[in-house]
Amino acid sequence: MTSHDAQAAQAALDDVRRRRGQSRAEYVRYGLSRPYLAATAVLVFAAFASFDLPNPWGGAVLLPSLVLFAGTLAVYLRRASVRMPLTSRQALLAVALGLALAAAIRLLSGAAEAGGVPAPHAVVSAVLCLAGTVVADRWRAVAVARAQDKKAEAGPR
Repeated sequence: MTSHDAQAAQAALDDVRRRRGQSRAEYVRYGLSRPYLAATAVLVFAAFASFDLPNPWGGAVLLPSLVLFAGTLAVYLRRASVRMPLTSRQALLAVALGLALAAAIRLLSGAAEAGGVPAPHAVVSAVLCLAGTVVADRWRAVAVARAQDKKAEAGPR
């Protein structure tokens, strides 16, 4: 292999890394866009707020939630500009975050109920969903800005 071949191979590897970074940035930008964050917050809120409703209505709220989930998932998959396979690390992180959110809502709603809040699950889930949406939106903005900075460092090709 000549030095010219090595330079060409290195340039090709750099281009692959740059394209992978662009794909990840687009994946994060699209997946954490405001409409999807809002839909997810509504889903989580409806699921946990239903605990405060009387017995037949608590389960009835979950049906529209499932319809919203199916619609959001269908639109997400249809319009995604970048499709990346779900890795086992991402799946474990999602499960861990979901379990942590459920535990936090249950723990805080128990404390709110002991404090005399009228609808503790609804109040706590609304506050946590709003906070989670704001944090995820900020995180998305930072992640996309980082990807654009890396793109600017790489320069035009």
